[in-house]
Amino acid sequence: PKGLAAVATAAQSGSGPAIDLSWLPGAEANLAGYIVYRRDVGTSSAVVAWQRISPAQPVVGPGYHDPNVQPGHTYAYSVTAVDQDGHESARSAEASDTAPVP
Repeated sequence: PKGLAAVATAAQSGSGPAIDLSWLPGAEANLAGYIVYRRDVGTSSAVVAWQRISPAQPVVGPGYHDPNVQPGHTYAYSVTAVDQDGHESARSAEASDTAPVP
């Protein structure tokens, strides 16, 4: 996937901060969806491993809402495409943003 962008949104009434992701949709005929990965890069100098944060079924559209962020933390994201046979592409370029502090 190309064109990955991450945009943090402030806490709204009843919900905390979040980071919204978007990317360019794939044109492959056998595209099943996308897998979203995240790592927290804003808490220490240690390198944190990538973690899959999307559900077991691939994300269908070219976007993802991540409400599981901590205020003041910076998160990096990467996305892969998955075809109908379960083959996963290489990860996209990273995009990152910092969850706003209320």
